Amino acid sequence: MPLIIALTGGIGSGKTVASDHFATLGVPVIDTDIIAREIVEPGQPTLIKLCYAFGQDILDSSGKLNRGTLRKAAFSSSKNKQTLDSITHPAIRTETKRQIEQVEFNYCIVVVPLLTKESPFITLANHITVVVADKDTKINRVMQRSNLSREETMTIMQSQISDERRLEFADDVIHNNSSIEDVHQSVEKLHIEYLRLSKT
Repeated sequence: MPLIIALTGGIGSGKTVASDHFATLGVPVIDTDIIAREIVEPGQPTLIKLCYAFGQDILDSSGKLNRGTLRKAAFSSSKNKQTLDSITHPAIRTETKRQIEQVEFNYCIVVVPLLTKESPFITLANHITVVVADKDTKINRVMQRSNLSREETMTIMQSQISDERRLEFADDVIHNNSSIEDVHQSVEKLHIEYLRLSKT
C-alpha cells in the first residue's frame, strides 16, 4: 500500500492549486469530490439507492441527478441529511479505497475537502496536509471564481470547520496567501519529504 496523504482545506484555500502541482510531479491524486460526482451517474448503484430514498423527482428529464432538487430534499430535515450521508459516504470511501489499491507510486494524495476529526478518512490517512489562507483572501477567490456574493461565500465558509480546527489535526501546512509559485515550492518540499517517509 502507498503512503496515504489526505489533503484538505476550506473553500477558497487553494487545495486544487496544491493537488494539481502534486499531479505534475507524477503523484497519483484521488479527489473525493470527483468520486462523489461519479458515483451518482446514471446506472450507478448509489443513484438507484438515492432514488429509492428520495423519489424519482431527484432526476432530471434525461435521467441524471438534479443536484439542486436533491440538495433541497436532503437539507429539509436532519433525518434526510443523515439518509443522504448514509448512502453517499460509504460509497465514496469504498471507491476511494479501490483507487488507492491501484496506486503504484510510493505515495498518493487523497483530496478530502470536508475532512474533520470525526471523519472516517482520518483513520484511512497516514498523514494529513492542510492548505490554509487568510479569510479575506479566501472570500475574494471564491467571489471571483464562482460569481457568488460576499454573503453567499461567508455562508458556505461558516458551514465548514475553521482553519484553526483543521490545524489541530494537521501534520503539514501549506500557506496560500501570496503567489502560486509559493504554493508550488511548498508542494515540492513536501514531495521530497513524502518520498522519504514512504521509504521508511
